[in-house]
Amino acid sequence: MSVRSWFGTAVLAAATVLSCTQAASAHGEHGSHEPHTTRLFAENANANLFPPSIGARAFLYDAETGKPLRGKRVDFTTPDGSEICRAITGAEGEAACIGPLRLGTASAGALTNGYVATFRGDEQYGASHAFGTMGLLARP
Repeated sequence: MSVRSWFGTAVLAAATVLSCTQAASAHGEHGSHEPHTTRLFAENANANLFPPSIGARAFLYDAETGKPLRGKRVDFTTPDGSEICRAITGAEGEAACIGPLRLGTASAGALTNGYVATFRGDEQYGASHAFGTMGLLARP
């Protein structure tokens, strides 16, 4: 192979690699795509003594477009990290669930300090969390 032939092959190979790299970059491949920022809004939760339960609700949105996010899991926990319940968002971005009210320090902490709603994020959307307050209902 002559120097001229080798040089032409090397230039062609470099041009092919550069072209593929630019195409991949234009299509968001190789980690160039950042997840969209999300916003999560937690509503006031209700703890009921009869039956012992906690009802929690939050709304998840794409922070860039303001559109509600459907099909995303939201976890509801007490301030110390104990799980209350979890739910999948619906068409309006709403996640709502009812979990057991366990007597003990975790429930007492939730009643005084509220609860945390968390979306852990995925490939398309970044994680977010929100704090919600909790009220007590004592009706049979």
